[in-house]
Amino acid sequence: MWSARIRVTARWAVAALVAAGVVAAVGTEANAVQTTTNVAYAPADPAGSRGHLLDLYVPDGAGPWPLVVWSTGSAWTSDDGKSGANAIAQQLNPRGIAVAGVSVRSSSQAKFPAQVYDIKAAIRYLRANAAQYRIDPARFATMGDSSGGWVAAMGALTGGVAALEGQIGTTGVSSAVQAGVDFFGPTDFIRLAQQDQGGWIDHNSPDAPEAQLLGCAVPSCPDKARQADPIRYVDANDPPMLLLHGRADNVVPHAQTEILYDALKAACVDTRFFSVPGAGHSHADVTSSSRYGQQTVRTTQGCRETVTQGSPNPSWDTIAAFLKDAWADVDPGPGPTDEPTQEPTDEPTHEPTGGPTDEPTGGTTSSPAPQGRCTATYTVVSSWPGGFVSEVKVAANAAVDGWRVAVTLPSGTVTNVWSGQSTGTSPLTVTNAPWNGRLGAGQSTVFGFQGTGSGAGATVTCTAA
Repeated sequence: MWSARIRVTARWAVAALVAAGVVAAVGTEANAVQTTTNVAYAPADPAGSRGHLLDLYVPDGAGPWPLVVWSTGSAWTSDDGKSGANAIAQQLNPRGIAVAGVSVRSSSQAKFPAQVYDIKAAIRYLRANAAQYRIDPARFATMGDSSGGWVAAMGALTGGVAALEGQIGTTGVSSAVQAGVDFFGPTDFIRLAQQDQGGWIDHNSPDAPEAQLLGCAVPSCPDKARQADPIRYVDANDPPMLLLHGRADNVVPHAQTEILYDALKAACVDTRFFSVPGAGHSHADVTSSSRYGQQTVRTTQGCRETVTQGSPNPSWDTIAAFLKDAWADVDPGPGPTDEPTQEPTDEPTHEPTGGPTDEPTGGTTSSPAPQGRCTATYTVVSSWPGGFVSEVKVAANAAVDGWRVAVTLPSGTVTNVWSGQSTGTSPLTVTNAPWNGRLGAGQSTVFGFQGTGSGAGATVTCTAA
């Protein structure tokens, strides 16, 4: 599963960096992890913002380790996309894969194509400093969910597109990656309105998330919208792609991934697409063992498609195997060395992680029986030692023009909120974003957050604005 353009790029990267002794084989597993946080891959813009920071989770040992560059989705409203990487590292580090959580600028800080410039700048920085961080410059992949899935797809599919390279941070180094993993990211902004008829986002509005990213309502700027569509850049030279989407996703239509898969198949790009019944807008839900055996799996390899039902499962073992298969064809250059030639300049903190789990831990706490115009339901979708990710479903019992949810956690603090606007900490108050406040009777929307602690025992209360 490889392509000519990417192989050439990988060889170039190896040739440029082999003197630093950074190329080795993939496959060794590790459990202990070194964590380096808040690394600036470019100067903050605007000053004091987080959009040019990354966190690194690298297995102990000489390495060098292959790297997944992760971005957490937020409908482009947050500049802290690196915050969700800890949960991904919990899955991939024990499988011998390093993880970089990368933040890109929010739509309020910069308009497209700034976010693509950012992810490419982060990739260039990591590749240029591969020896320092014990990562393999020839084995990179992008990965993300929702708008972070869009970031991952744009990073993977636009290799060699000079207009999207930018001049941020480190330059003169390749930003190409050797694989891409897209969890339910939007792929064609113009088709969103048609594919999401009756949904809670008005995709033709200037307040829609994609309109905020572009700086214009999609119907008023179709040319710019097309420039921001990952599907536009698909060609036969793209790296292998893994796509995952739940059929019960009420935020990004399942059809958005269908059309991306069809484009990749038509271009003969090696691709696997997991379509998971019942799964919503959550990578923990899409990969949950409770969904195993139900999925449709479409695989294109060598311009030929196969379709299977119920196998393989959309597990983290499957994801890691896909990545290692994509990386397996990379020419490793003259040969490996056992030790990197440089020591990291950032003082890492050592945080051991536990073994991987394919099913998220946690539970659900629902609000009392609805007495007002809206009801909130709380779910812990993923947890790990010291942290968690939760979602809150807001359902309208009668038509509302806006909503407000109070979240009380018995312990811990909230560090990042998406698809809502937050104030306070305990209780946390989340009000609707500009695009998801208006709900008809029976309609619902979801916002999410990450926090410290276990996330268990929270209570949520919804009030119509």
